[in-house]
Amino acid sequence: MIALDPFLIQPIFRNRVWGGDRLGPWLAPTSESNNKYQHSRARGSVGEAWLLADLPSSILDGRTLISSGDDAGQTLHDLLQNPVKRRALMGRAISQNETNEAGFPLLVKILDAAQNLSVQVHPDLEYSVRHPHSHMKSEMWFVLDADPGALIYRGIHPQITRAQCERHIHNDTLLEILITHPARRGDCFWLPSGICHALGAGVLVAEVQTPSDTTFRMWDWGRNDPARPLDISAAMECLLLGAEQDLANLDRPRSRNLVRTDSIEIEGLVRTDWFDVERWSVQPKTPLHHDGIGVPVIWTLLSGEFSCESSPHPLSRGATLVLPADHSGLEGRTGAEGAEILVMTLPDPLKMSREFGGVRIT
Repeated sequence: MIALDPFLIQPIFRNRVWGGDRLGPWLAPTSESNNKYQHSRARGSVGEAWLLADLPSSILDGRTLISSGDDAGQTLHDLLQNPVKRRALMGRAISQNETNEAGFPLLVKILDAAQNLSVQVHPDLEYSVRHPHSHMKSEMWFVLDADPGALIYRGIHPQITRAQCERHIHNDTLLEILITHPARRGDCFWLPSGICHALGAGVLVAEVQTPSDTTFRMWDWGRNDPARPLDISAAMECLLLGAEQDLANLDRPRSRNLVRTDSIEIEGLVRTDWFDVERWSVQPKTPLHHDGIGVPVIWTLLSGEFSCESSPHPLSRGATLVLPADHSGLEGRTGAEGAEILVMTLPDPLKMSREFGGVRIT
């Protein structure tokens, strides 16, 4: 068994009709990623930065490149084709019936919504089994920035029936039955399969999700864009309504998931069958040591700086670092302003306890 060193990932920028102009500046990109951003920006609005992606080959440009270490220049998918490195990266997160063709089971994005996104729903595993062309998708949003009055749409008023919902779609009045939430920095929204949702204009979010690009649009704010067709039939088959939405339990009480020490505050955001997400707020010049915990951990810097041996320069906002399941240990220190880190961990099938995602705090 070899140990893989932690490595950085190069983002992919995607044009979207609803996109804005904040992703390049927000990511504080290197010259290489800045060139990619400017190239995408020349083609139109940039709505998404894929910070970590390993999607099927049928999705154009859906695999991010490793940008540091011995495997720089390879995609994450390339790395996984080596059985020894795959084991070092994935550890206990490899399922027993998994082949080397299986991709990395996480997709991490930053979304910049200058306009409203379509009202949509994603399929669950049962639907995907019946329709092999689709892939199960559950996700969460962590709000990074929001204009005053910006909204997030999640869920349908529980008294609405399926027939009533279909009438609202066809009458172009779906907005009347959607549940709205104010978007504020630091808010977290869990969006499991089957929950109707839309990101409102003026919101910048980090999105963590299962690796799927299957989206069924129910309504698109009257855009009538042939490149963005509605799929009402599939959406209605997947859509949860009434008590099925379990609206009361979508937002877990976050105050119960808060851990503080003198140097770090750790907030548990979501714990799911596919990924756990935490927000770490680390004080200035705090040394951090991370050991491999048997499953992969992903760090994305949301603010501040973090210096470590994986990069000759301090990591800044938007940098995404992959910590393999088995690695030789990461030593680092936050900068003069501290750092805020979004920490994503794949579930451990052995359910072994871990303290702060494997980090040692001094």
